[in-house]
Amino acid sequence: MGNFDAIAIGGGVAGAAFALELARQGARVAVLERTRGPTLKVCGDFLSTEAQTLLAHLGLDIGRMGASRITTLRLVTGERAATVELPFAAAGLSRLALDEALLARAAEAGAEVIRGASVTEISPASDGVHIRTGERVFTSRSAALATGKHNAKGWPRRKGAMTAYKISLAPAPAVARALDGIVQLVSYRGGYIGACNIEDGAATICWLMDPGAMRAVGTDWTAQLAHLARQSSALGDLLAGARFLSDRPAAVSGIPFGYRRHAAIASNVYGIGDQLCVIPSFTGDGTSLALSSGLAAAHAVLEGTSAQDFQTAYLKRTRAQLRWARLVDATFKSATARTVSVAATAALPALARIIADLTRVRDVEALARVPGR
Repeated sequence: MGNFDAIAIGGGVAGAAFALELARQGARVAVLERTRGPTLKVCGDFLSTEAQTLLAHLGLDIGRMGASRITTLRLVTGERAATVELPFAAAGLSRLALDEALLARAAEAGAEVIRGASVTEISPASDGVHIRTGERVFTSRSAALATGKHNAKGWPRRKGAMTAYKISLAPAPAVARALDGIVQLVSYRGGYIGACNIEDGAATICWLMDPGAMRAVGTDWTAQLAHLARQSSALGDLLAGARFLSDRPAAVSGIPFGYRRHAAIASNVYGIGDQLCVIPSFTGDGTSLALSSGLAAAHAVLEGTSAQDFQTAYLKRTRAQLRWARLVDATFKSATARTVSVAATAALPALARIIADLTRVRDVEALARVPGR
C-alpha cells in the first residue's frame, strides 16, 4: 500500500500538471498511468498561446522540443476555402512528445510516476481516497480524476454521439510546405477534420464522425479518409503521397462535447481535464483547459478547497467559453451554415478572429492560479 498526499489518476497533460505543481510544493504525489510507454491519444496537437503560457510555467520549452509555429487558420468546406490570420501565435506539437515531457518533469520534481497501472476502483473514505490497481491499493488524502476521454470504472460521464480518430503522417514535401504555419479545418457532413504540422517534419490529423456518417461510410478508417478526401481536394491533397506513421489511428467513441461535471465525486476527488469539461475540438483549446484545470486543482488541494467548490468556481469561469464553442460547433451540422461560415470568413476575416477569441480560456494565469508572465 502506498500513502501519498495526492494521486493523479491518469498521466495525460491534466494529471501530469496536477502532480508536477504539487511536487514542486513539496507534496508527496503519485501519477497512476495506464499506458506503459508513449501512446497515441485522440487529442489535437494544436497548442494555443494560453497552453504555451502554462507549459512555460511548468518548465517546458516547446520551441526546443521542435514545435511548429502556427499563425493562420484555413477553413474549408467542399471546394470553398477561407484563410485568416489567427489572433495569437499557436504551435503544433504531438501529444506523444508533450505527455512524456510533462511526466518526466513531474518525476524530476519528485512525483512517483507509476506506469501500466490501470485503476479498477476509486473509493473515497473518511481517511482519504483508496485507489486499486489490480492487486495494489494506494491511499492518498486527495486525488485528481484525470483519465481524459476514457471514463474511470464506477464514475462514468454521459455519452456523446461522436467518434474521433487521430493519426500522424509524413506528408509529401510540397504538402508539408503548403501546411507550414497553418492549421487547416475541413468541415463535412457528419463532422470535421483538423490538420497541422508538428515536430520532426510530421503532421497530424484528427477527424470526427457522427453516427450517420459512420453508418454511411463504415468503421474502416482508410475508407473514411478516402471518402473524406473525395469531399474536398484540400484534404485529398494533404493525404496524397503521405506515409502514415502508425499502423492505425487512435480512436475513441461517445465523446460528450459540452459536458461539464457539476457534482464532485467526493470532497477530496477533483475532476480535471476532460473529466471536468469537454470543449468541442475545433477550438483547439482542450489542452489549455486540461492544463489550467490540473494546475488549479493542485492549488485547491494546497489551500484545502473542496473538490465541489473548485469545480463550481472553475466551471463558472469557463461557462461563456464553452457556450460559444457549442454554438459554433452547431454550425458544422448544417451544410448551409458551413458554406455561409466559410464565405463570411473570406469576406470578414475579423469575424473568425473574434470567434477564436471567444472560444479561448480567459485570463488563463488567474484561472490556473499561476503567476502572470
